[in-house]
Amino acid sequence: MTPIDKTKPDVLRVTEYILEKNKIDEKFSVQSADKSEKLNGIGRHRIAQIMRDVCLDPEGEGSLVRYTTVDNTDMDNNFCRWQLNANTYFSYLSYLSVKESERSNNIAVKTLRVAIAAIFISIITAVIAA
Repeated sequence: MTPIDKTKPDVLRVTEYILEKNKIDEKFSVQSADKSEKLNGIGRHRIAQIMRDVCLDPEGEGSLVRYTTVDNTDMDNNFCRWQLNANTYFSYLSYLSVKESERSNNIAVKTLRVAIAAIFISIITAVIAA
């Protein structure tokens, strides 16, 4: 079980939750997402608000607003296959790309340091041998 990373913004955590559920082809509702350990601490109203901003209508026109309305009618407990809208999905892919670039940049800096150390060692070895 991975620890909950509460340093990530709520929108990112909800987006990753939706993608994770899509990957395993599992339906969920706003209420079940609220009870999820991965979204611990966000709250049902906030999850519904975020899903309204990032998701497509799960079951036809108007179902997005209907299934993300948190009230006493239990409408937010309808299990659906939620999907991200195009803008959110491609923004998330861009986010992943930036994270991968940061990792690549860190590896390049470490490689440069090793190369510089190798140059110094070869110079010192050449001076000592001469």
